[in-house]
This record gives sequence, C-alpha cells and structure tokens, in this order.
Amino acid sequence: MPLIHYMKTIARSLLLCLLGAVFLNQVNAEPEKETKYLAFQIFTYGPNPIVATMGEGMHPQPARFPEKATLHDYIDDIKVRIGTVGDRQTKLAVVLGHLAFDHSDADTSKFIELGFELALETDVAVGFHIDDSMFWAGRKDLWSDPKNVEAMDWGGTPCTSRRLDWSKKPLEAPPQMCFNSKAIQQEVRHRSALIGQAIQAGVKRLEALKKPELFAGVIAGSETMIGQDFKTNQYLGYRALLNRGFSREHPPQDPDLEREKVVQEFIELWTTGLAEAGVSTRKIYSHTAFLSRRAFGLGDSKEVTYMQHNKEIAYSQHNHFAPPSVAFGAHHRPGFSTYPQPGLFDDIYELMAQHHQTAWASCEGTNMQPASGPGQTGMNMETYLAKMFNHGAAVVNIFAWGLGGPAMKNMNYRVVTEGEDALQAYRKFLKGEPLIETKSETASLFERLPPKIHRIQKELPAWIAAVGDKEKAAAAAALMHNMEESLKAKNLEETEKTADSILKMMGASSNTAPSINAPSQPPPSDNPTKRLTEKLERVKAGAQKWAAAGHDPSEILKTMQEKFKPLMDAGKVTEAEAVLDHLLEQL
Repeated sequence: MPLIHYMKTIARSLLLCLLGAVFLNQVNAEPEKETKYLAFQIFTYGPNPIVATMGEGMHPQPARFPEKATLHDYIDDIKVRIGTVGDRQTKLAVVLGHLAFDHSDADTSKFIELGFELALETDVAVGFHIDDSMFWAGRKDLWSDPKNVEAMDWGGTPCTSRRLDWSKKPLEAPPQMCFNSKAIQQEVRHRSALIGQAIQAGVKRLEALKKPELFAGVIAGSETMIGQDFKTNQYLGYRALLNRGFSREHPPQDPDLEREKVVQEFIELWTTGLAEAGVSTRKIYSHTAFLSRRAFGLGDSKEVTYMQHNKEIAYSQHNHFAPPSVAFGAHHRPGFSTYPQPGLFDDIYELMAQHHQTAWASCEGTNMQPASGPGQTGMNMETYLAKMFNHGAAVVNIFAWGLGGPAMKNMNYRVVTEGEDALQAYRKFLKGEPLIETKSETASLFERLPPKIHRIQKELPAWIAAVGDKEKAAAAAALMHNMEESLKAKNLEETEKTADSILKMMGASSNTAPSINAPSQPPPSDNPTKRLTEKLERVKAGAQKWAAAGHDPSEILKTMQEKFKPLMDAGKVTEAEAVLDHLLEQL
C-alpha cells in the first residue's frame, strides 16, 4: 500500500473515531435555550410614530418622544392583529427608537423607563434602537466645532450636511460626525453610559418580576457608516484620517481600510459603554448596512434596487467604509439591515461561521428591496423569516408597520409587512412551529428580468435588420425605447411587460430565466441534540466521500480536534454547531 494512501486511511479512521467519541460523550450537554424575538420598529424621534421621521434636515422638528397612550395603542394594534405574543422561546417585541443626540439626557432616561412599563403592561417585549451619529442638529455645541465634523479632503474642508439615500431624491441631514474626535468620543461615553444604566435598571426590574424575556435588546447604531457630503457627493473620512496621524504628504497605505477601522472602533465605543453599564453583551447589537458581494459584482444591474453603485468605486467605499466585517466586536453581537438583495444572507452566514458567532440580529428590514415592490424577492414572508431565524438570528426587527396611518395602508412596505401572508408567518413563528425555507415556483423579478434584457440587447438589432417589415421594426424600436425609459425610472414591473412584448414580437419565449423551484433543505430541528446529531452524521458522511475521492481529510480532522471538540468539552453546543455548519459548507 503506498505511504500516502496509508496516511489518508489512518487520518480518515482517526476522524471517524473522533466524531463518534465526541458525539457519544458530549452531545447531551445542551445549553439553555435563548429567547428569539420577532420585533417591529416603532419610530419615536417625534411625537407621532406613524411619521417615520428620525431628524432629517438641518432644521428638523423638535425631538420629542411619543406619549405613553400613543405607544400603547400602537403596540395593541400589532398585538391584536397578529393574535399572539408568543412565549419565553419565541416572543413578540417592539423596538423603540431612534434614541438620538437630539433627545435630552433626562427625556431619554425617562423614555427607556416608559418602555419597560409598556412591556410589563402589554406582555410584548421591548428593545431600543440608538441613532449613534446621524441626528444631532440640536447639538450645535458639538457640530459648530469643525474638529467634530468630517472633512472632504486633506485640507480639512468640512462637510456642511450629509447625504441620505433613503428615496429617489437624496435627503439632507446634519453634517457627518467625526467618529474619533475627542469631544465626540467623550460625548459617546457619557451617552452610552446614560442609556446603559437606564436599560439595566429596567432589566433588573424585569428580573425581579421573573420576566427577563421582556427585554429584547439594544441596537447600538443606525446603519453606522461614514457617509457622503450632500452638496458634492464627496466621500468623507479625512478628518478621522488626520486624527490618526495621516496627511496628504503621508497618506495611509490603504485609506479605505483605515476608515473601516474608524467605523468599527466607533461601534465598539458605544457597545463598550453599554456593556460597562451592566447590559449583557448578548443583548447588544451593532447595526450596519452593506451591499452583498454578489450584488456588488452585478454592477449597476437593475436586479439590485437597494444600494446600487457606480462600477468605478471600491467595495469598501460603496459601503461607506462599513463592510459587514465591521459589525463584529468584543462587546456586542453583529446586526445588519436585511432587505433581501441577491447574496445578502449567504454573506451573513459565511461571516457568522468565520467569526464563530452564536447569534446575530436583523436590525432593519422587510421582505422587499427599497424601490421595488411586493412579491419581487422570490420568497414569501415565512421564507424571509426562516432565512434569519433558522440561521442564528436572535432578533428580527421588521420595519414599516403602521407607517402613514390608515391613509397609507396600501403603500408597498406596509403591504409586505402587514399582509395576510406576513401575519400567518408571524403567527407560525410565535407559536413555536418550524419555519419552512422554500423557494417560489417561479423566479423572482430580479432573476427573470436581466436575462430578458440581455437577450433583447443581443438579438434585437439583428432581428430588426432581418425582419423586412418597416412597421414592425419601428414598433420594436419604440418598445426598446420604452423599456430603457422604464429602467431609468426603476419601474421594473413595466420594464418586464415591455420586454415580454418585444420577445413575443421577435417570436422568442419570454421564459428566459431558469426555474428556481428546487427542493429545499428540511428546516433544522428545534431540538439542539437532534440537530447536532444530524449534522454530525452529515459531516461523517461528507468526510468519507471526501476521502474516498482522494482528498486529504487531515484539515477536517484538525478542525474537529482543535475547534469542535474543545467547544463541546466546554458545553458550548451552539458554537460547536457553527463549526459543523462551516465544515458542511466546505464538504
């Protein structure tokens, strides 16, 4: 027997023995189940929660929290229409926010206390959402000093206002805060301690009443990033680089990476303050928004309506120096916006495995990409929730419930968030029933449309030249023009209708996108022991196939020995399961 084959055989045998020994000795060490929260954001910058204001503009309305009765009615509407608040394992929650610098210290502390009162009165858990840097128009004492404001260039030209891409027409906000200014950092330490102490006081009250599950957590940020200047669209961050010792004459080797560090350290500054005030790090979440690698690779494709980008800029820059890696830190769990762009959840799963994190949060999102419409993601609400709760999410914070009041009940966001499909999915989760992650019978608009457009662009000119009918050729050219105009207006539904008309005229099938009705994986078991058993068996089977195909299984064995087994020995079953998930991806 050749030596290399013998070594592979020994390694394979050791691997299988190790898997069996670890499983037999350790799999029964189950951790305490953690409550999972289905939450709904309630906007509390101003007194009326149906108005989703958070302090936009240089002269926003005065920051004033809503009254208790107003919030009570809002929560009751959610509670009654869903029909259940869940239990200690799956709990209905509301997230109140954003708590901004524009709110006074006294009002903020009092409001957090009110939030816990509402939780006890309604049996709906409460969480809090902090705006870490955007809305500080009322803090002229800070932004009037150029040292506290970001710069557009090495000369220190200050940003006068910040661009917010929240609608077709960009909105204006107060200037971009400089994250590593001494005065800003001092204010963040004060503010995080104040909020942390108020939250911890509420948590202690819940614990004394044996209702700890009524605290869903605190989101320490609102899509934290270094944004762009409103008037010039210039990317910012030069003030922070100057503070780090760089200059025009001595620039950093990687300016984007340096600014990423600034963002990550700012997130850590907030979460450290909350943790030091006593808030559990398991209940603190960052909040960033990023364009997935797959979506970024699509360039300016109309398949992506959320965070579209110019092909000329780098990935870090497009994500405003907040790629998903900056969401991780020592004093918090990662949190992301989760409007379902292509590849988003895959990126999150990969990052969670790399960082061996036990849980994460969807801090903002619903089953729709902004600037699209209902039904265009290729999934129903149950699958949207399953893509998070079945993959480690501890909190899912849904946006748009009740926005605009009765007059706006048919707006796209609300149709997605409050429709019957969504309500059924919410009830299923809160009753503790497994969420089924399925794929739709037909491809989503984002998967259907690009192949149609590409085919038309490729084949239509030759068809027009060969058709021999001037009227048909003119009609096809007119339709092509209409399709291009619809694309520019981001009216994707109309674009597809026009594309189908062109394809029909050409005698081609409009069904150019492959079906995605593929069998889905069964939902993971809610029983940790059963789930781990199943994954161990799959790893064993995969390792055997891997070795049988001539691959060296020594790296798998090393992972099991150095990562999986120590975690199981320590009783950290959730973390150990993440190692198995990572191995299964490789196998």
